[in-house]
Amino acid sequence: MRRTFAHTVLTIAMDLLVLLAVALVGGLVVRFFGALSQYPLAEALGAFAQRASLPLGLRGIKTPYGGVFDVDVAATIVALLFVEWVLAGIRRRI
Repeated sequence: MRRTFAHTVLTIAMDLLVLLAVALVGGLVVRFFGALSQYPLAEALGAFAQRASLPLGLRGIKTPYGGVFDVDVAATIVALLFVEWVLAGIRRRI
């Protein structure tokens, strides 16, 4: 019984991390293409991505599309996916 509960909790945590990573990718795309920022939903997604990213202090890179490649958001996505991968390894062993 306890084994199933831990497995379920880890699965839920992994799913939440992937959903957060997907939302951050959406925010990264919005900021990458600056023209998308004019839409309210895109603006909200971009603002969410900035708030949810790790404050690493890495400078963004200007894109030829009028936007910025936000390195903090990209690093946060990589970190989230790494943590998800570690949790998957733990889940596999229990």
